[in-house]
Amino acid sequence: MQKLRFSPRWLLLVLTATLTVACAGQAAPRLPGELAWTIGSDPKTFDPAKVDDQWSEQIRYLTGGVLLRFNRLSQSVEPQLAESWKLSADGKTVTFKLRRGLEFSDGSGLTAKDAAWSIRRVLLPATGSPVAEEFLSPAGVTVETPDERTVVVNLPKRVIGIGKVFDEIAIEPAERSSEGRVTAGPFVVSEYRRSQYVRLRRNAHYLGRDSSGVALPYATGVRLDVLANSEQVTRLFERGEYDVINYLPPDYFELLKQKDPGAVRDLGPSLNTEQLWFNQVPGAALPAWEKSWFQSQAFRVAVSRAIHRADLARIAYEGHATPAYSFMSPANGVWYDNELKVPKEDVGAAKAGLAQAGFRLKGSVLEDAAGHAVRFSILTNATNAARQKMATLIQQDLKALGMDVTVVALDFPALIERLMHTQDYEACLLGLENVDPDPNAMMNIWLSSSANHQWNPSQKTPATGWEAEIDRAMGVQASSLKQAERKQAMDRVEQIVADQQPFIYLVYPNALHAVSARLEGVQPAVLEPGLFWNVERLRLRGAR
Repeated sequence: MQKLRFSPRWLLLVLTATLTVACAGQAAPRLPGELAWTIGSDPKTFDPAKVDDQWSEQIRYLTGGVLLRFNRLSQSVEPQLAESWKLSADGKTVTFKLRRGLEFSDGSGLTAKDAAWSIRRVLLPATGSPVAEEFLSPAGVTVETPDERTVVVNLPKRVIGIGKVFDEIAIEPAERSSEGRVTAGPFVVSEYRRSQYVRLRRNAHYLGRDSSGVALPYATGVRLDVLANSEQVTRLFERGEYDVINYLPPDYFELLKQKDPGAVRDLGPSLNTEQLWFNQVPGAALPAWEKSWFQSQAFRVAVSRAIHRADLARIAYEGHATPAYSFMSPANGVWYDNELKVPKEDVGAAKAGLAQAGFRLKGSVLEDAAGHAVRFSILTNATNAARQKMATLIQQDLKALGMDVTVVALDFPALIERLMHTQDYEACLLGLENVDPDPNAMMNIWLSSSANHQWNPSQKTPATGWEAEIDRAMGVQASSLKQAERKQAMDRVEQIVADQQPFIYLVYPNALHAVSARLEGVQPAVLEPGLFWNVERLRLRGAR
């Protein structure tokens, strides 16, 4: 599944009444054997079925027991709660056999009934789970339990890579969703103090053991401090308060590198993207002439052509990024289209395209055919220095076209309100996080019906012919058993997006991390969640 990231990603400061909540104050002291790092803001939800933001996803990953786990290093699907799994020849039936003696963290038994209930809950429209879209036709999925250890999932359509989808479905006790307090994963939510921290404790009933028979996880718990200030996070990491910094900002990466070169890791281009987009929602509270600009392919292509991406990578990311023209990163070698035709940087061509579309320069000011001066604002999040630098550089680039651009940096609640509730914005600069290299995980962005189809979400029918073509191509890649057909479909989607520029891709940030020398068991991976994908095997040196 793709998720927009603020770095924090899409975030809402939501209070979960069933967890321990207190007023803001100092973070709690570290407990013996406890790991510690930061999250950028309060989780939107602790309900594993409703996760659609970065920090909620992190907590689901650390607490949720899943039937299958996608190994972020080997990029293979491995059984977890399931002892084995089998896919039918037609790709429409998935059969899981659960391990014997499974228990939830409260000691109650975990059976096929719990797994089936959890899967069905994700599929229900009322749940609003983004994972449901990865089943293509969630309303037609049925789940059976022939016995207490067998779960059979019947799909109306074949879904390629279906095993990885179950990595995102946490198994909960049937009929009693616990929001992380009763889990089958390595940790359990034990305490939440809003704007301070989330504390997880070790699940003593977790199924995992290492090759010597030692029970996993090794750590007694994890403390996730709510802290978005990179300077503070870096300083506290240097003092030994935190064990890792996952996805370190480039300026602080360089600072740490100077002081302690062994602590930092640059894994090269990530699968993530940074992009700019315009509000194309028909019902948005924008003047009609602005909507016509943003809905114009020529306008979007001209903006894309005017942006100096190499400068964004060099200045905003201090060289720790690569110019981007597609949603597929070159790090995703299997799916990246090396033959993709993109509108490369060319200010002259940008001006010519605008002129053909009826825009004209009046002095140094660009006007549309009706005489409206082209002015708009770009929203981004206030805590991301690299993103604000990019917005300022783009502001300067677009001035060469005669566009008057204002950069507006907002805190998270205000940004969320304007993007997701009132849709009162003109343009936005944020990022997308790819949690899986397979394009089937991108369904929740590219389907026109998706709530995460950000430039014009939740369409009842495709608003444009090119969006309808993307819908069809995404359906092909999600159902074909032939890799060549899937690749051809995705190449077509990449080309449509490059031609239409609904998202104007800017850079692929490098995966930058910091790791304490005291932390054992770290195997850094480019894929989320990066440094702690194998969290059950992480521990502080000397802790046993």
